[in-house]
Amino acid sequence: MLTTLDLSALESPSPTPNDDVNTDLDTLNELIFAIAPEAKVIPEQGVRVFYLGQRWAFALVPHQKSLSLYHSSELELSSYLERLNHVHLGDHCLIIDNLDEVNLNVLVELLAMLKVDIQRQQPLDFSLH
Repeated sequence: MLTTLDLSALESPSPTPNDDVNTDLDTLNELIFAIAPEAKVIPEQGVRVFYLGQRWAFALVPHQKSLSLYHSSELELSSYLERLNHVHLGDHCLIIDNLDEVNLNVLVELLAMLKVDIQRQQPLDFSLH
């Protein structure tokens, strides 16, 4: 269950995102699985939520003309702002108007850094296999 994602963000995801947003949503879905193939997707309130272990890591919220990528990391991301043109940073959120205008190499680098930080926050499993 989501805990740090503002539930108001989930109250009104656009019921009809345009075709570009749907394409961006599918591309971001693929990028997240490229860096976190072990992630499990659990739809919550019409939103794709990616879990790493017991903790949610990413959530993709489509809007009519943009896409929000929420994350549960505590990393400070302002250093990426200059390298991620056409991406707006919010609190635990990236707002993407058009993924075609975003440097995907930098975005994948950022997603990987977020994944590592999220995994560091999880307790270690000391059970023997």
